[in-house]
This record gives sequence, structure tokens and C-alpha cells, in this order.
Amino acid sequence: MEQWKQIERELTNGESVAGVLSLMERRQLLTSLQTKRILKGTTDGLVLGNYKLLYRNASGSFARVYRAATLDDQQTVAVKLLRERWAADPEAVAGFHREARICQRFQHPNIVPILDVGSEGDFHYFTMDFVEGGNLRDFMRIRKSLSPAEAARCTYEICAGLDYALSMGATHRDLKLTNVLMSSTGVAKLVDFGLAGAESPTRVGTSDDVHRALEYASLERGTNAPDNDPRSDLFFAGAIMYELVSGQSAWPRTRDRDERKQLSRYTSTPPLRSILPNVPNCIAAIVDKLMQVGPNDRYQSAAEAMVDLKAALIELGEWTGQEDGGIDIAVGEPQPFELLIVDSVKKRIKALTEYFAKHEFETSFVSHPDVAIERLKGDSPPDGLLVLADHFTDETLSAFPQMQAYGRSKKVPCLAVFPREEEERVNKSIRSTKFGATAFQPATLREIRLHFEEVGAITRSM
Repeated sequence: MEQWKQIERELTNGESVAGVLSLMERRQLLTSLQTKRILKGTTDGLVLGNYKLLYRNASGSFARVYRAATLDDQQTVAVKLLRERWAADPEAVAGFHREARICQRFQHPNIVPILDVGSEGDFHYFTMDFVEGGNLRDFMRIRKSLSPAEAARCTYEICAGLDYALSMGATHRDLKLTNVLMSSTGVAKLVDFGLAGAESPTRVGTSDDVHRALEYASLERGTNAPDNDPRSDLFFAGAIMYELVSGQSAWPRTRDRDERKQLSRYTSTPPLRSILPNVPNCIAAIVDKLMQVGPNDRYQSAAEAMVDLKAALIELGEWTGQEDGGIDIAVGEPQPFELLIVDSVKKRIKALTEYFAKHEFETSFVSHPDVAIERLKGDSPPDGLLVLADHFTDETLSAFPQMQAYGRSKKVPCLAVFPREEEERVNKSIRSTKFGATAFQPATLREIRLHFEEVGAITRSM
């Protein structure tokens, strides 16, 4: 309100709408994106759920990515928004949401986490951590090329993300410079998984091959590779490493679909040593093996490639003794998962304590949601928060949005279990997210435990 009063004092009589908006933009009350949309009268989609769009960050044929902020606490996030021309295509919409839901399970330092998935009318979106830095293409425009050790470290981190994703049943299917982000601390992070697992449909041979990148389709058809072959990701990881070291693309860039369909485009790459004679043998050998056209001649897994990449870093004197994007490998026995439970039923508290202790959870209890919020706000929040809301449904409904906000910012998964008869009321006032999920009775202890093991335990390594 005070900011608006300041604006009013600076306005002159008869100030145009454009003038008012320009002044608000200069005072950082609006962004250029918001001003342009308001002037065009196309404000739909500027606010999606709990997120307001600030700037357009990137654009592709399928979706656009925006820098955004949460309405409740102004936390910066990235919003990936399905383009309008695909919003009327049920298969494209289903694939977009399926990609998001599958990848929402991923918690790995070399994969950009998906926080929330939603839709409002014809607007379909999901939100991600906003990575300060930029993608590898932008990075390479500045650096031109990387040292062999830097390229090996980056490729190691790419392979670490691929290896983890495959363990979760997914392959990337669209690996390229623009789909690898480089954080401000120099950690490579994968984004935009194009085909998350074999259950996703492909449209092989169609003019709009949304779910499978054309380069992947061309390579696999030309080499008789199996559908959704994880080794295809390794070929394109090799192409990235090739460019990082040499500063040259492994093949000519083109938008021509017919050229991109030709297998010869991917088989005529000059050997790395032919354009960079002094490259270390270990680096040249890794690039050559990653980029073998025949899938059986490549590394057979990302984990296998990581062994050689680590050996190369040791040989070059650049191995730091750290893996997974610079996070120290844990030594010794893992710490128990600390689960804070909101409950006031004494008999149930005893049963919960005994059950979770058997599964290496350390439990503590509070009797009201407001107390749990104070724990979340503190310097030592729990690893997870469970609210059994049958005895204080109204209080939990009121407090849970705050729990979601703190859970998201501190990477603490929160789960509230409500009585089944409250399902309609809960769904009207709360949208379930990864760090603020809802469930309804009857919910078994096993289901609750698996939720925290899947979403929560891994976040402690982030």
C-alpha cells in the first residue's frame, strides 16, 4: 500500500495507462513481461496457482520456461508452461503431466527437482528449482571450451544424473547442451527429461515427434537399437563432452528435419584427436567410446562410463574425492530419519513409535500443528513432518499452507492425513505437492513410511 501511495504522488493528471505501468516497472512493482501482457490485455496465465510469472527464461517448440515467484513467500522458482498450440492436444497434455509426475520423484544433486504440478483451464505447468547460472550452451558461448578435466567432471555429473534416473525407471531422451544447466557453484544439473520411462508413448515417424527427440529416433532406427535404449543417452552425453573439450559441435547444427533424420549426420563426426591432437589419451578414449554409433560398442551404462571418468580425473590430478555434484559421500552408518509427528492420541503415539523405530526412523511428537510450524521454522527442522489430522482437521487446514511453504524452502516433506469424509473440503482448500502432500484414511503405516522413504530420505543428501 505504501508503494502505491508513492506511485500516486509521482503521477501527473491525465497520465496514460502505459505511463502508469512504465512507472510501476521502474519502481520494480511490475516486470517487463507483466507490463506487456497488461497492455495487450492478455493477463491470463500471469498467475498460476501460487506462482506469478516474472520473466520468460527459455522457449522451445513444446513449452516455455519462466522465472517466477511464489505468492506466499516470494521464493524464486522456474515454471515450465505448455505452449498454447499443444494445450488442445489431449495426448500432448497427458504426456506433459506424465513427464512431470514421473520426474517429480527424482531427488538427485545432478537433476533439477520438480516441485509442483498443476493446471488452470488451458494452462498446464510444473515448477522447478530455479538454477542460478544458465544452460551449457550459454556457458560455452562465454568459455568457448573447457579444460579436459572440467569437461570430464561435467560429463561425470551428467552420467551420475542419468544413472540415478535409470534406477528410477527413466531415461532422458533429449540430452543436449540446453538441457544441462550449470549452477552458480559449477554443478551440472539435468533438466527436461523428454521421455520418462517406457510407459510413455512415442510418435515415431510423425511430423510432430513430441515425446522422442528426432536425433534419438534417427540414431536408434539407423542402428536397430531397442526402443527407449538407455545407451542412446550415453551417445549424446559423448557429443556434449566432445563439444566441451573441443569447442566445436560434434555435427553441424541445423533446423532441417530431413538432415536431422540422416544417420550419416551422426557417423561423420571427426575423431576428437584429429581436431585436438594434444588432448589427453584418457579423455579421447572416453569420448570415442561414448560416441560409438553401434550401441553394443558404447559404454553399456552410465555407471560404467563414470568409472572411466573418475579414473581420468584421478590421472589428471583433478579428482576431489567427491561424487554426485560435489556432495561428500557419506561415511559410516546412515543417520536415522527424524520424523516429527503431530498427534494427541496416546495409544496411537506408542504404536507409531514402535513401528517407525523398526524401520530406522527417529520419531518425536507435538500435539498441535502450530507447534510443528515453529519446528519447521527453526534452525534444526526435522527430516519429515506427519500430521494426523483427525482430531484437529480445521487447525490443520488452516496451518498446512504454511507447512507447505516451509517444507518447500527447507526441503522437508510434509504429509497430512485427513479423515475420508473431509476429502472434498480438503481438496478445495489444499493442493497436494511433493513437499506438502495430503492423504486420507484409511492410510496404512506402510504407505506413510514409503512416502517418506521415497520423497524424504533422499532429500537429506541435497
